[in-house]
Amino acid sequence: MEGKVILLVIVGTIGVMLMAFSVVFFVLLYRRKMLENQLKMQEVENQHQQEMLNATLKSQEEERNRLGTELHDGVGAMLSSIKLNLQVAKRKEGVGSLDPVLGHLDETITQVRNISHQMMPIILKKYGLKHAIEDLFSKISCDGLSASISHWDDPQIKDQDTPMLYRIVQELVNNSIKHAEASEIDFQIHNQEGKIEIEYSDNGKGYPQEVLKSSEGMGLLNIKNRAQVIDAKPTFTNGNDGGSMVKLVIERPID
Repeated sequence: MEGKVILLVIVGTIGVMLMAFSVVFFVLLYRRKMLENQLKMQEVENQHQQEMLNATLKSQEEERNRLGTELHDGVGAMLSSIKLNLQVAKRKEGVGSLDPVLGHLDETITQVRNISHQMMPIILKKYGLKHAIEDLFSKISCDGLSASISHWDDPQIKDQDTPMLYRIVQELVNNSIKHAEASEIDFQIHNQEGKIEIEYSDNGKGYPQEVLKSSEGMGLLNIKNRAQVIDAKPTFTNGNDGGSMVKLVIERPID
């Protein structure tokens, strides 16, 4: 009798332990499923946020393009027409007092052209990315700064992607001048098998280590966001001998 009681106690204890293990197992399984669902929801949310950011950047670029075109073709043309009429009136009437007005009008036309060029570089639209970057480099080059394209393969970049890449170069140039205090800037595009490699480097101060770790300061977050829109993967590094380098890799399917 006593042996049966002991056996029942052992069996009962084992049963309770199995039930306890089962409860723990199902709790852990439930938590794992919950965590997986949370991760999936977070992934969907992150993807949605990235898609929203991409759409916003594209929309901003389209609006810049529209406003730049209106300024150049609309307001700029009207101001030029007004200037021409005033010049004709001056010649006919000999009105010397129009000289200050014509001077202010020239300044206004120049400012409108500069604003329209910043919003939508005409040369990018008419002649393509290489000429637009060369034009940008020629405008910033001076006795203390040399900027040039040392290598250019035909990159075969989509037309809708070139404005984003041009904005990235603008941001990098701004960093080189304002933060890095560089005196030399070099730009290269290599058309590799199945990918495009873009390299931008300068001989300035380089990026602070905290900026390299976060990749968010000094306009780097803007560069990363714009690179994401054109499916480019950016890397930011400092050279062993000073200066900085930014590399963009755009994967392209092989035809």
